[in-house]
Amino acid sequence: MCGIAGIISTDRSRDVGPAVERLTAELAHRGPDGTGLRFLGDRWAAFGHRRLSIVDLECGAQPMGNEDGQVWVVLNGELYNHLEIRKDLEHLGHRFTTRSDTEVLVHGWEEWGAKLLERVNGIYAFALFDGRRGAGEVWLARDPVGVKPLYVGRTDGQWWFASELAAARRCGLVNEVARPEAVDEFLVYRFIPSPGTFWRDAWKLPPSHLCRLDLSALPTTPRFEPFATRFAPSSVPASRGEWEEAIRAGLRAAVRRQLMSDVPVGSLLSGGVDSTVVTRFMRDELPAPPQAFAVGFRDAPVDELSAARRAAEALGVPLAELAVSQEEYLASWPAQIASLGEPIANSGVLLVGLLSQLVRRTHKVVLSGQGADEPLGGYPRHAAERFATAARVLRPLLGLLPEGLLSSDRMARMQRVGGAREEGRRFTETLAVFGPAEAVALTGHALDPDALAEPVRRWLTVGDGADSLNRLLYADARLSLADDLLIVADHMSMASSVELRVPFLDLAFISLIERMPSTYKVSWLGERKWLYRRAVEPLLPEAARPTLTGWGARTGQKSGFTTPLEAWFTRWVRRDAEHYLLGPGSRAPDVIGPRGLRDLCVGVRERGLPRARQLLSLYVLETWLRGSAGAEAISA
Repeated sequence: MCGIAGIISTDRSRDVGPAVERLTAELAHRGPDGTGLRFLGDRWAAFGHRRLSIVDLECGAQPMGNEDGQVWVVLNGELYNHLEIRKDLEHLGHRFTTRSDTEVLVHGWEEWGAKLLERVNGIYAFALFDGRRGAGEVWLARDPVGVKPLYVGRTDGQWWFASELAAARRCGLVNEVARPEAVDEFLVYRFIPSPGTFWRDAWKLPPSHLCRLDLSALPTTPRFEPFATRFAPSSVPASRGEWEEAIRAGLRAAVRRQLMSDVPVGSLLSGGVDSTVVTRFMRDELPAPPQAFAVGFRDAPVDELSAARRAAEALGVPLAELAVSQEEYLASWPAQIASLGEPIANSGVLLVGLLSQLVRRTHKVVLSGQGADEPLGGYPRHAAERFATAARVLRPLLGLLPEGLLSSDRMARMQRVGGAREEGRRFTETLAVFGPAEAVALTGHALDPDALAEPVRRWLTVGDGADSLNRLLYADARLSLADDLLIVADHMSMASSVELRVPFLDLAFISLIERMPSTYKVSWLGERKWLYRRAVEPLLPEAARPTLTGWGARTGQKSGFTTPLEAWFTRWVRRDAEHYLLGPGSRAPDVIGPRGLRDLCVGVRERGLPRARQLLSLYVLETWLRGSAGAEAISA
């Protein structure tokens, strides 16, 4: 993994050198092993790169160009099938001077242009300059599942791009005029869906999209163009038994591909089913057992590290443990919120960020079990789609039941889902923290609530799922996973210069899984990831199988808040929420109506309304606004 950056000025007499050097330096934590700069023609356009050296340690420096200097690229990520593509290009007459996977982009673009991306299996964000025609073009790309982020913006007569939005903000490159509708989007999704950001003149590339900047006629706004890949199984399994075998074989092959490295590769091992299976395959494929890493809470009522210890012992892999105090964890979360360029209400990978500090002492690369739940149907919201028809029929009855009857805000969400007849709106209500109508009522913006379903509908035109549940999973993987969990995981791991790989999102494997009948993902009894669990059960330590693959694992509530956050949050809601959101110095009232905020706090505190997810999102928004100019930008 690396950090990439670039600046293109509309004024050709302008020297962007100092600015691109500073922007590149702000990404030093992503690539402490080297730095590079390349001017594209004169000094009015340049690429910058910070390198975390993992493949071809000696000769993989970037920016990397072709023989005549007309094509240049900076890459953040890994191309797992670069050797196969290299062979094809060598047969076509191309000559390589390094062993780096990055050079495949240079020669592949010479040969095929943007069609190269049909062939690439990897996690990547890159910028490529093609100077073979006219003044040249800069192409930006984000991988098909969105594992690696890439931001682009326009300000003060120049375009810029960077791996992190916060780095561009620290350099003064972001025109900090906010998009008012971004607050509504955040309230609905708990993040801001691509291509939007919190800021009017900054965007993030959506997964599986390109952006072309013509240097002879730079646009006023970017245009994002989708691309497709060629990955598809040679044959689609026909029976349950065939699917089980295909799952095992496909995931094993994905792990094998993602072990590509010239440095040791470790494993993040929680003891859960996904990380245990990945670690098992790593052990089988490597000449020596991989180093595993686990994290848990010190002095917690439940020993979270015990499951990792049992798995490591059964698999015969060494385990390095990190015991985090509850105080350390709680102190780290506000810092994480403030470190992002826009608000994202997700604490789920904070432990990964803390663990990455331990990983970095000995390793640069780890494989994880992240990314299994969205394509395989692992969340209760996926099971809810199985019963959407029943929710419509029972909606009048649901409206008579007390909200506190079910945990969290499930009853309110079921009522909203039951009232949404159009598929895109129904999926939005399924994924939403605040329903679109609730969000617009809180902000008071002159916005059609139905417009807030467009980020979901965008992906429904692409997915080829055979039924509504598969379409929901396709959209969820490119929306919630890409612009929420993966962005935070990237930032948290790369803050310690650690590359986090995700075999479950390998493009060949996910192309197989997205062709699986949805009844093998979520059963008619509401069992989640059930066939996958059955397929990998023989690979798991025998003592752990009932916990990891039994009825409770298939139907129970997924873990949300970890123990210290849940306990703290309960106290915060009771004692401090209203003052924090509405007291002196609060910023949320600048973007959300104070009356709506107060009614929500009172309803939770005095009537016991189950609105933990909603208040958690508001806490994140308030915390983020206190550390940014966002509130002033909107209210100005």
